[in-house]
Amino acid sequence: MNAKNLIGGMIVGIALGVAAGLLLAPSSGEKTRKKLVKGSMKLKNNVKDYVKSSVDALGDQFNAKIEQLAKTGKETINHVSERVKL
Repeated sequence: MNAKNLIGGMIVGIALGVAAGLLLAPSSGEKTRKKLVKGSMKLKNNVKDYVKSSVDALGDQFNAKIEQLAKTGKETINHVSERVKL
């Protein structure tokens, strides 16, 4: 599952949950607005945390691949150097 689908599904699910909660638990307009703001902030923080962890994971994968490529490159250079010396 790719990250776009996961984030999209999460946002839709949270929005539907908030809407259902507001419709099923009627409150005054002021209370409803406070609930909306609180729900929006929670959603923002959840998405922000998810994106940060995804970016961190991608950075780790990128760094591991770069290290692997550097190691392979050094081994190749050493191998070629040894062959040229012969």
